[in-house]
Amino acid sequence: MALPKILILGHSFIRRLDNFVAANPNLDHNFSLGNVAKFKWHGVGGRTVAKTVRYDLPVIAPFAPDIVILQLGTTDLSHLDPLVAGSSIEELVTTLHDKYNVRIVCVCQTLRGSDPVFNARVHALNKYLKTLLEPLHYSFFWGHRGFWNSSQDFLARDGVHLNRQGHFKFFRSLRGAVLKSLRTCPATAT
Repeated sequence: MALPKILILGHSFIRRLDNFVAANPNLDHNFSLGNVAKFKWHGVGGRTVAKTVRYDLPVIAPFAPDIVILQLGTTDLSHLDPLVAGSSIEELVTTLHDKYNVRIVCVCQTLRGSDPVFNARVHALNKYLKTLLEPLHYSFFWGHRGFWNSSQDFLARDGVHLNRQGHFKFFRSLRGAVLKSLRTCPATAT
């Protein structure tokens, strides 16, 4: 049986983590899981859902992923209502499943920053996404645990992106999302 293909897709958080992993000899792009899957990382700074659909889906289609780990929403919230942003993410998830034959789409929690007004929008988006994705058998919501109820600060100086500790934590969280996706995916369930 061929190895499942996993696409890590998103905005600057994915691009920055991709660079962080490449520069850190203790990490690798297959999440230290050995030869369980073929991985592709695709993160572009400033990506919205609309730009992902327009520019990135044609690029990733040849990879034909079985699983997509999706980290989007932060940039959308800068100009969209959380309900509109959530609906566009749900539409992308359905497109990935119906048009691109992705078996499992893991939608990751949008991370908060240092601005309380923005964080209220993030909370609303995450709550809405949990509700929207629940009935979809091919998708699930992944919460990044422990980022905000911690005595440690995981944000970089810009108040938006992650610092070194935040990248390690984000990497571990995405690893958990990958493991759950592998367990959930019909082609890979053991």
